[in-house]
Parts: sequence; C-alpha cells; structure tokens
Amino acid sequence: MRSFPFWRVGVFASRPLEGNALAVFPRPQGLTDAEMLAVAREMNISETTFLEPATLAGADYRTRIFTPGGEIPFAGHPTIGSAFVAAEEGMIPKQEGVVTVHQQDGLGLTPIKLDVTGGKVVRVAMTQGKGKLGRRFAKVDGLAKALGVKPREIKGTGLVPQVCSTGAASLQVPLASTDIVRELNPDLRALGKIAKSVSHDPGVYVFAFLDATEGDIHARGFFPLQGIPEDPGTGSAAGACGAYLGFNGRLPDKQWFVIKQGAEVHRPSRIEVAVAMERGRPTQVRVAGEVTPVMRGTLSLA
Repeated sequence: MRSFPFWRVGVFASRPLEGNALAVFPRPQGLTDAEMLAVAREMNISETTFLEPATLAGADYRTRIFTPGGEIPFAGHPTIGSAFVAAEEGMIPKQEGVVTVHQQDGLGLTPIKLDVTGGKVVRVAMTQGKGKLGRRFAKVDGLAKALGVKPREIKGTGLVPQVCSTGAASLQVPLASTDIVRELNPDLRALGKIAKSVSHDPGVYVFAFLDATEGDIHARGFFPLQGIPEDPGTGSAAGACGAYLGFNGRLPDKQWFVIKQGAEVHRPSRIEVAVAMERGRPTQVRVAGEVTPVMRGTLSLA
C-alpha cells in the first residue's frame, strides 16, 4: 500500500469545525493527476490541495488545487490553508514576525505573508491579481428569478451585477439587505445556466452591507458548475468583491474590511479584505484570515 499524509484545516476560522474546510497533502509524490482528482472527490469538500516542489524561479512551493469537478488554477482559501500547512510541515520558514513566501499556482507566483507569534501562524494574507471587470447584467430579471428574489431587491442597491476577477471570475450580485441574502434559496440549475453564459466555471457571489455593529458585508457563494452548491468561505470571490466595490466607489472606509460568509451552511467564515486604490481603480487586493487545524490522517492506496 502507498501512504500519503494529509491535514484537514478550517480556513477563515479561529475555532475547529468552522470556516471553509480544506484537505492538504504536503507530500503527494507518486499520485497521478487522475488519483488527485479521485482523492478530491473522496474528501468531498470544496477543494483539496497537493503541495509539490516549485518549478518556477522565485517560488517556495507549488500548490495544485482540485475541486470535485477537476483542477483549477487559483483559489483563495486553498492558497491560505496550504501556506499554513507548508509552514507547519517545515516547507517554508516559521520564524517570529512576518514571513513572506511565494506560491506557484496556475496563475504564476502568488505572494503570501504569514504572521507568526509564539511559534504559531496566527494569520495568513495573500495578494491576489489586479481586479478585472467583465460582463455587466444591467437586465436583472433572469438573475433575480434564479436567486428567488424580486428585481427591485437588486436594482435598489444602486449597483449593477457584474463579473469581476482577481484571479478567478465570479458574478458579483449586490442585494438590498442582509435578510434577503440570508433567506436565499436559489434555483441552482437556473443559476448554473447564467454562470455558464459568463465563463466555464464562475461562482455567483451574492452580498449585502451589514450595519456597523455586525461587521461590513454578509455574503453567500454559489458554485453550481463546480459541483459546490454553496461554499462556506470563498477567498477568490471575496477579493473580487473588494475589487468590484472599488471600481464602483463603494468600499468600506477602512484599510481592512470583513466579509462574513458560511453561516447558512453552518460553517461561519470571517474573511478580511484590503483594497488599495489609485485614480479610482483598485491596484492591489489582499485577502487574509486565520487557519485552524482540525485533523491529520493518512490516505492509503494500492
């Protein structure tokens, strides 16, 4: 039998059994691509990563990211969780203070900073790609019907739903209130058709602004084309949300704002987002959060 150790961690969570679950295989040498996909399906969570030696100059390690539907070039919570495991496994430094490393992924090199206090990684921040806008959905009737809301609940925000990417595309959909977001029960088949009209596997990120006592934004992420009905904490879509708000002049007035996600699927996540602006355009998007280890195990294959 071949044996492969793995970690299970919760990303964007300070306590076990919260946040977005991630399986990380720090030593997957010997697994084929087909086996990696089969393992991701066996893990039965949104993403599973496999850490390999870097092949690009300047990279500290390479992360391969698999959903149950296949390999993807980039994602947020797998990047943050993989960096945490890489540090715990001694693949990257874990000295006191701030450690800067670079992940090799399908987009090239992704800068990551790890805050280390008392020998523990207490926070991981990644720098995502520059924000890019895509298709606008000025006519929202079909989108509203797929989400199960009234068109005015989108139009009343003063924003137009639009595709945005900081490395992975997502359709950003603002809603008028957090109550509407919390009560969503979308038609995932219809939502998948809308997503497919945008690109091959985008998510649909629906959000509303919270009041000052609760935080900044409450969001839900739906990924019907990736076999993920609802994602508990989506770093790539959260970063894209920040860029989208930056393009539209609606960023919260603070360096780091917080997106809360995942409560509806009993996996509350707390995602920190920072957007640097220049001349009305986002020039840098960072996403950060805590990572909590949950379990360690060994996969055995013939």
